[in-house]
Parts: sequence; C-alpha cells; structure tokens
Amino acid sequence: MVKQVRAERTRSAVLVAAANTFAEVGFETASLVGISRRAGVSKGALYFHFVSKQALADGVRAAAGREIGSAALRALRTEGRPLQGLIDLSHELARMLREDVVVRAGVRLGRYGAGDQGLCAGAGSTPAGTDATWRSLTAVVHRLLERAHDAGELCPEVDRRAAAELLTAVAAGQVLLSGGRPERLGPDGVRRVWKALLPALVPVERLDSYDYWPT
Repeated sequence: MVKQVRAERTRSAVLVAAANTFAEVGFETASLVGISRRAGVSKGALYFHFVSKQALADGVRAAAGREIGSAALRALRTEGRPLQGLIDLSHELARMLREDVVVRAGVRLGRYGAGDQGLCAGAGSTPAGTDATWRSLTAVVHRLLERAHDAGELCPEVDRRAAAELLTAVAAGQVLLSGGRPERLGPDGVRRVWKALLPALVPVERLDSYDYWPT
C-alpha cells in the first residue's frame, strides 16, 4: 500500500511538471530530462510511468479531459434552470483554464497537436482527436439547451443543435484568441460573450433573470 501511494504521488508529480513544461514551451521543446528534474524524480522513475514524451503528453491530455468531463457532468446533474447551468459551466471551464495548469496544458496540446492525438474530453475515456473534444462539449451544450427548451426558457424558433455548435465554437475561439495567456479568459470576458449571445436564445423579458457572473 505504501509503495502504491508513493508511486501515485510520483506519477502525479511528473504529470504536473510535464503540464507546466508543455504549457510554457510546448511539446516539441519540452525535454524528459527537464521534466524529471522539475518533478524532483529520476528519469528512470519517469520512464516507469511514461515510456515516452508522447505517452506523457497523452497522460496530460487524459487528465485534463477527466477534469473537463467532470465539470460537464456536474453541469448536467445540477438542478435549476438549464440555461443558467450552461452559463455557470462556461465560467467553470474558463476558471479551470486560468487556474489548472494540467487543463491548460492539455488544451494547448490538443490545439497544436502532439503526435496525432488530441485532448480527451470524456471523464474516464482515452485520448481522442481534438475534434472529438469539441464534439463532446457540443453534445453537453446541446443537452442543456434541449432541457432549456423543454423548460420554456428559449425562444421557440431557436435551432438548439446549431446554437450548441455556435456556443462551442465561441468557447474554442476564446481559447484560441487567449494566445496562451489564461488571464484573458477572465469572468468579464465570459460575461461579455453571454451578453452578446443570450438575446438570440431567450425572450427579451427573460434576459435580466440570468446571472452572467460566476457563482
């Protein structure tokens, strides 16, 4: 049991060190020697958990995907108005990108590529292509919009599938335009996006009933 705990701590330390390195310098420039030194472990200990830099990048993406997937599942399970849940989810994802280096590095690896793998979006799933990441998020957004429609929150003419694709594209665009500077993904930026998009989704008399700031 003690060895298992120690091994898990080592693996976690290596993942965090790799995430910091990938976030700072990218996949190509990162070195396993530098990552092992940053983690405070031997290169042999690193290889025990990850046989290559590609495997390490896959591990970072998978860990990021589990965090993103967990946030999405929490949004789906939250009671209350679905559209408010969607707003809250967008703030949570932005917060994770600002504060969680593993998520930030995983998304960066998914954007620029490391081998032919992309960020894993589903909790507990294996690394998938970058397109699969955004498709998974689109599916969650679409489910929340369907619930919002059933609850009478949306304008009758709203195409929920098209709206889900648009909202996901806006989220991806925000990540892209942040240019690796997570402070650009602050609450005010998310609020401005919703202020611009929400009038196309809900009747005008409902606009003031939503909280555009993180809870």
